[in-house]
Formats: sequence, structure tokens, C-alpha cells
Amino acid sequence: MTPYRDRTRLEEKVTAQSTETELGALWRQVLRVPEVAPGDNFFELGGDSFRAAQLASLIGDRLGVPVTPALAFDRPELGGQARWIDDARASAAPPAAAPATGGGAALSTQQEEFLHWMFEGEPVRDIGSCATAIRIRDALDVSLLTRALEAVIARHEPLRTVVTASGRVLVADELPPEVAEVVASGDTPPERERDAERIVWHERMRLDSVLRGPLVRALVVRVDEDDHVLVLAVHHFAFDGFSLGVMLRELGIVYSALRTGHPSPLRPLPMTYADYCAFAREQWPRNRAYWDRVLEGAPRDLTPFPGRRDTALFSRRRHAFEIDAGLARGLREAAQARGATTFMAVAACWTWLLHQWTGMTDLVVMSPVPGRTAPEHEALIGCLVQSLVLRFDASGEPAYSELLDRVREVSVGAVTHQFHSYLETRLRVPFPSRIHYESFGAPHFPGLMSEAFPFPREQEGLDWAANPGELDLSAPELIVEEQRDGSMLAAVVYNHYGYAPETAAELAGAFQRYARIAVEHPDRPLPGLDAG
Repeated sequence: MTPYRDRTRLEEKVTAQSTETELGALWRQVLRVPEVAPGDNFFELGGDSFRAAQLASLIGDRLGVPVTPALAFDRPELGGQARWIDDARASAAPPAAAPATGGGAALSTQQEEFLHWMFEGEPVRDIGSCATAIRIRDALDVSLLTRALEAVIARHEPLRTVVTASGRVLVADELPPEVAEVVASGDTPPERERDAERIVWHERMRLDSVLRGPLVRALVVRVDEDDHVLVLAVHHFAFDGFSLGVMLRELGIVYSALRTGHPSPLRPLPMTYADYCAFAREQWPRNRAYWDRVLEGAPRDLTPFPGRRDTALFSRRRHAFEIDAGLARGLREAAQARGATTFMAVAACWTWLLHQWTGMTDLVVMSPVPGRTAPEHEALIGCLVQSLVLRFDASGEPAYSELLDRVREVSVGAVTHQFHSYLETRLRVPFPSRIHYESFGAPHFPGLMSEAFPFPREQEGLDWAANPGELDLSAPELIVEEQRDGSMLAAVVYNHYGYAPETAAELAGAFQRYARIAVEHPDRPLPGLDAG
């Protein structure tokens, strides 16, 4: 007979193995990897704060243990997480019931903020579109593309959501896309490609209106017999960057089915957009105390900001630059050494730059996250993005490693409480700096030979006016996009009415200098702007 003590140890071992198995399945689902082992590191397998939030949601839903995204950061190894879950099961009270979904408002928190911003002054402001351009080196049937777009629009309610001139939001039964086709001019392939670039640029600068519709617009530029450029644009009121990947995936699936004479194989959506919005809204009261505490006494803007001119107008421009693969690798390794993400490493450098530039130690930075904390959210098209307001403390002239620890703590807390009313927080801090970090890869059209095509991100003709009697006090924004070769494409985006291009260029240079110093000397206090 097995002694009692040995039998207890055996039961504990079996329980631990069972938890590792269950948790490992969740890791594979979130990280999209075929196998995991107890010693594997969540972030080394491709995890980030977005996926940490998804993992936390799945653990609560599937394993019955309420956790926060901090679990992935504090215990990045699978075995360590499994042991923590077993300890939590042994000592915690039964978990609270999951929030109910069902009916509710069909507007996300970002849409509510957009709606308020659009109509708070005269004339009605337009927020522009999310768009991309894809080179398709394959046969392309525009009539089938149109039918595929119509099928995706019929499937996703936000793509049929319009705003009236009075500010009412309505969902149309049908809202066909606008699809056009043009032929690039030129006698030679290089000439036609240059003309295609010109056409794409003008198409990107074209402004739509959510008041008129349609929300979805496609332009096919024919460069040669089996060579096209597809420009796809969707109004930002109904769409976000993550939705672009969902739309392209579904377009590819439906287009391929139509081309072969088959019906659409897309499965029904796991939840409706209204269900998602209701779920997100139910989180607001649970997170309100956190945001009230974080934003109590927060500065409304970054003032003074040297180089900013007084203006009541706003229009985006960008100063692009590159973070080479070596420096990008150093930032990733610096983050990993402190149990952080690459976004946090970038945010720490930007925070130090803002501190040196303005002299402020209390700095508010806004950064968007997808807002998709459960796998079923990833199937939705809409404006689900959540705007995190991150309040960083740069006091005491910390070394980069210490500042990164502070950024990590703030970021994990914000991701954990990411569902909140952005309209409420935006009114409290209307002019934060912003960081937009992307790691989703280049767009393509599934099923066809395709690749990204050069494309301007900003709509330069989109001018916005401040409210009467107010000035625009916006600070420049940092955008960072990971590339397949390990480098990063980056840009300082600024209001060209309020800043000179030279100011943006100086900020970009200072950021690169700080990033290099942070990587090479993480435990030394970061220097001022005038240092080498």
C-alpha cells in the first residue's frame, strides 16, 4: 500500500501535470504554436501584453481562476504559471460568475468618444479612414471582389453603421461598398508602377464622410495583365487596425470560394458586435476606481513643449526614421531581461525623451490596445480598440532599467483594467503624448500572390479645428512598426500647424540616441538632450 505521504505527493504531482496540460492548451491557442513545455517562456514564444490579456481571460473562463495579465509578466514560464494556479485554487474563494452578454449598446467606447468629438463643434469633424494598399501579382476579378466585399459587409454590422447629420447612429440593412477600377498609364512597367504610386497616394488622401457613406471603399489599379494594386479603406468610426487583418482574411476566403463556384465557408460569428459592446460596458464600473486613482491630479497636457506654436488647427504629418535590426534586437533583449515587452522598452525611451524635452516628471501617454481579450473577439470587425492612458513617473533621474520597471508596472495595470469609458478619461487628459506600436506584420490578400504596396499612413488633407476659444496643445506621437527583418520602421507624427518639421526630426534623433544608450548602459542614469 502506498504510504499516505507518498500518495499525497503523487496526487499533487498529477494535479500539477493536469494544470500544465490544461494551461499548455491555452498557451497554444493564444500563441498559435504547436507545442509547449513546462520550461517555455511566454514572451520568447511570441507573447506580448495583448496576448497576456487574452491568456488571463482564458484562464478565468476555462480554468476557473481569476487572474490578471500580470501573471504572464511575473511568471513567464508555463510551469511557474501552473503552480501559481494550483496554489490559487487551493486557497481562493470560488470565482465570481462571468459577466453576462446579450443585448446592449452597439457602440464601443472609442466610437462613443469619436461621436462626441465629431459633434462637439462646427462644422462636424471627420476622423478619416483606416486603409491599406496591397500589390496583387495574380489574376483579379473585380466583380468577384465586389461580391466578396458585399458578403463581408452583410456579415459585420459595424460596416453598415452610419451617423446622421444630427448625430444619431443607425444600422442599415444594406450598405454596398464603393468599388472602382482604373488602369495605370505608361508604356513601360516602371512608368506604370510610378503612375500606380501616384494614383494610390491620391486615393489615400481622398476624404470620406461617415454622414454620407459608404463606409467601405476599394480601388483596383491595373498595372499589367496579372498585376494590380488594391487600395482598401474603411471609415475609422466603424473600423480599427486589427479589423483590417480580419477583413482581409475573410475577403480571401470568400473570394476563393466564389472563384471556384462554392458558397462562403465562413462560420457564424461566435458573438455579435452588440454582445461585445455590452460585455465591455459591464467592465466600466469594475475598473472606474482604478482609473479615478490613476488620473487624479494628472496633467491635462505636456506644457511647456519647446517648439510648439500656438494654433487652433490640427493636421497630421510624419517624420519617418528607421531603428536598425541591431538596436531593435537590443531593445527586445533589454525588455526580456526586465520581464517586459518591447513596447515597454520603447515607451521607456520615449518617456525619458519627453521628460528631458519638457522638464516634466509626471507624464501621461496614451497607447491603443486591440481590446480583444478573448479569442472570440478576434473574429469581429469593428472599432474595438481600447485607449490606455498611461501615467509615468520620471522623477529622480532613474537609470533606464529602473524607468523600464516603472513603465512595466503602469502598463500591466492599465492592460488589466483596459475596459473603461475613454470619453471620460479623454476629457480629463485631452492632450497626452501617444505611442502606437504595431507587430502584426505586412498586409496581404490570402489566396493570391500579394504583398504590401508603398502607402502613406496619414491623410494630409484632414484638417481639424479646436473648440472655439481653445488652442491645440497636442504633443508629437511616436509610431513604431516591427519588420520581418528584425528592424523597426518608426515615425514622429506631429501637427504641422503647431510644429516645424525640424522639431520632429530632432525628436526622432534624440529618441534613437536614448535607445542606443539605454541598450548599451541600462543601469546608468540616462543623460540630458545635449549628451552625445
